[in-house]
Amino acid sequence: MLGVIRYVYAVYEEKSFSKAAKKLFITQPALSAMVKKAEMGIGCAIFDRSTVPLTVTEEGQYYIDSIEKIILVEDNLKNYYADLDNLKSGHLSIGGSSYFCSYVLADIIGKFKETYPDVKVDLFEGNLEELKKKLVNNKLDLIIETALTEKDDTLSKYLVGYEDIIVVVPSHFQINTKLKKFAMSFNDVQEKKYQSDDVLAVPMNEFKNTPFLLMKKGNDMYTRGINICRNAGFTPKCSMYLDQMLTSFFISQTGVGAVFMRASLYKFLPETDKMVYYKIADPLARRPVYMASQKGRYICKSAVKFLEMLGAEVEEDINKV
Repeated sequence: MLGVIRYVYAVYEEKSFSKAAKKLFITQPALSAMVKKAEMGIGCAIFDRSTVPLTVTEEGQYYIDSIEKIILVEDNLKNYYADLDNLKSGHLSIGGSSYFCSYVLADIIGKFKETYPDVKVDLFEGNLEELKKKLVNNKLDLIIETALTEKDDTLSKYLVGYEDIIVVVPSHFQINTKLKKFAMSFNDVQEKKYQSDDVLAVPMNEFKNTPFLLMKKGNDMYTRGINICRNAGFTPKCSMYLDQMLTSFFISQTGVGAVFMRASLYKFLPETDKMVYYKIADPLARRPVYMASQKGRYICKSAVKFLEMLGAEVEEDINKV
């Protein structure tokens, strides 16, 4: 990145002159002078210094947006020429939720490193907002997620596959007696029998009086769980809101409430007879899994190879402008 814009963007990223100065290994007065020079050059303030943390003014936002376009062009140029060494070096940064980092990406990264040992791979774990921000700010090359929608117009999405959602109920709940013909065992779930037409989907309205553990608002599983219940004619009674799906599973085993779970998770969990598992017929119980990159960014060969290893749908002219 050239000239003073490097300093301005560091302040924007850190939302603090002191933190940005430390990151850049310069003094705060020197950094302030650099930013002031940029502001004098455009004739208006870039940052509102009266707010904590520091915020961008309306006029300054255009300046920041322009910097990000410059960064994108520089990265595309660098990645294009780095690709000429045919994966004999390079760097690939990938992000995902704790589930994808632990149970999906770890195995693929291992295989990728066996094939391309000279490419450095970094893995970042975070929530969707963190991942999207790092992707747009060029801190990540690819992310993997289930909650990406058509509204995410800053991203290019590559379909990896689909995952199914089931409802899991503590085995001592009385409702299980009534729903016995719909019940699946732990082994049934591991064997993906919920994908078979021979397994009946549970009538979700039977759980209208059942307490649920739900993910916190903002999580795609929260939204889907709520809407699956509402489509069945009721709003679920929530006994707890949680951040992590694995945590909800283990708490659910203690009898606190039923929980919506990604069925694929069960091949990684210890077998238990404390829970009963049910297939859901609602279309919301199946969701796509995407890899995504920043729209308009050059996709390096290492990223393309990684996408292919995951089975993503990648066009031959992926970098065509």
